Amino acid sequence: MMRPVANKERSARSFARDKAGNVGIIFGLSFVPVVMMIGAGVDYGRIAAARGSLQQAADTAVLAVAKGIVGTTTDQQARSQAQVYLSTNYRNATATVTSAAIAADRLSLCVTAQAQVATAIMKIAGTTSMSTQVTACAALQGGISPNDTYEIALVLDNSGSMTRSTGGVTKLKALRTAAKSFVGTMFTKAPGRVKFAVTPFAGGVVAVDPTVSTNRSASWIDLEGANSQHWAAFGGKTAATAAGFTNRFDIFSKLASRRSSLDWRGCFEEPIYPYNVQDMTISSTNAETLFVPYLAPDEPDSNGYGNSYLDDNDAEYGGWSWDWGGGSASSTCGDTASSEWGRLTHICKYNTSSSIGGSFGPESFFGPNQFCPDNATQSVLQLTSTQTTVENKIDKLAANGNTNLHVGFMWGWRTISPVGPFARGKAYSATGNHKVIVFMTDGFNNWGTQTRTVVGSDYESLGYYTYNGSANARLPDGSAGDGVNYRSALTASAGSKTSYLSTSRSAEDDLTLEACTAAKAAGVEIFTIGFSISSDPIDDQGLTLLKNCATNKDHYFAAIDAESLNLAFSTIGTGLGSLRLTQ
Repeated sequence: MMRPVANKERSARSFARDKAGNVGIIFGLSFVPVVMMIGAGVDYGRIAAARGSLQQAADTAVLAVAKGIVGTTTDQQARSQAQVYLSTNYRNATATVTSAAIAADRLSLCVTAQAQVATAIMKIAGTTSMSTQVTACAALQGGISPNDTYEIALVLDNSGSMTRSTGGVTKLKALRTAAKSFVGTMFTKAPGRVKFAVTPFAGGVVAVDPTVSTNRSASWIDLEGANSQHWAAFGGKTAATAAGFTNRFDIFSKLASRRSSLDWRGCFEEPIYPYNVQDMTISSTNAETLFVPYLAPDEPDSNGYGNSYLDDNDAEYGGWSWDWGGGSASSTCGDTASSEWGRLTHICKYNTSSSIGGSFGPESFFGPNQFCPDNATQSVLQLTSTQTTVENKIDKLAANGNTNLHVGFMWGWRTISPVGPFARGKAYSATGNHKVIVFMTDGFNNWGTQTRTVVGSDYESLGYYTYNGSANARLPDGSAGDGVNYRSALTASAGSKTSYLSTSRSAEDDLTLEACTAAKAAGVEIFTIGFSISSDPIDDQGLTLLKNCATNKDHYFAAIDAESLNLAFSTIGTGLGSLRLTQ
């Protein structure tokens, strides 16, 4: 009776084994599509990654080709150029630029690229590759219109620190290369429609060539000595008249007769505030709008002063000579001075005929042209449409001196202004005309201090910090800008043993930024480049000033070496601004 039961158990076990076999068959039948589904996911992931790489390569290609588009560039030429960049940046032999289209206004370019991507698993099912396609477009935002004109002021730092090297190349050489490349790009992109001016700057700006006689008699120069700053450090206009001087050129003539290297080098001092941050219209009826030739006073022979090139109490007047105790009672010029301020402003000393010793070249920072650069290499080039003239000017740039961003920016702005000393620019309202400043520096404002003196500082384009405790009218009065009254702040430097270098820098920064703001309000587009290498960096305060000076954040560039400096100029040259991807 038990045997049938055993048979039933074996039958059940057999049935179970039969059921397992059925599942295995079902699983086997479903394995291939499951694998294919997993393989498709893997391969589609590979396609997505390849598409991303292809898009990046296409973006690079369209940006590179777009910046070289000129009036005669065809779609086929653009496609061929894009193919070169695509092949370089995307290592897939099947990658092809299938089309390129330049917009009718020449301000944008679109390219389409495709590539075949080999499959890893789906080839089992016979699909050995899959295709991916991308499109990239670049627009020259605010760029080179085929009919617009351009007035571009290159404002280039030529201070002594530009001799320092980065990657085996001096900063000045890197600047020459980058600036000339930019100039070439612009003349190619806008032939017949672009003009350049070049303003080299250091501690001052050589605004005109002093060897051209007419540059000493221009209508915008204070030839009558009527400007309030003309005689501020020379004893006043009455004393100047008594000594026989109508203007500072008379003093330079006296000095040059004693030594030719003491003649005027072509620099001017800045007008009083706020004219020195504005695009000022020259008026013969307003002496404050007339420019005063730069003349660094002979300073007292006592300690603390760095520019004593004459005997403080030497004078000749009306055929008589004075030396400390002697003199003529009938003379209105006066003979001696006992105080430091009196000796500094004793104008009769410029009338002497005795020889003058010392070195007075641009490298000496000594004499009446103390912070005026070398006129042979660093004079301003006014607006010109001749490419070789601009390039030759850039080739002549030489590095020497300290840094005054304010004076550099202002003379750069004046080169493209429709008013002011040069008045060569088109009206701000001229249709289709673009006024552009490219402002490059490797440093920050530096107005040298002289502690324990009655003036507190070196004599630069803004004069002294103070005039024996009297305010300097060229300094901001706190009515605008950062709101600080620097006139008052720097009067305290007179006779002080404390350095006011930080305060004076802030004053010049304030003037610089006010000038940038005024230029932007007038419609000038401003690009700034901070050339800050690791061994000679621009500090945060200096970089912030450049960022705030620029039209916007896209107009500010930080260059850390020669390559990135060239890239900055190149990016600007892609269309005066922001060549950007739009798709």
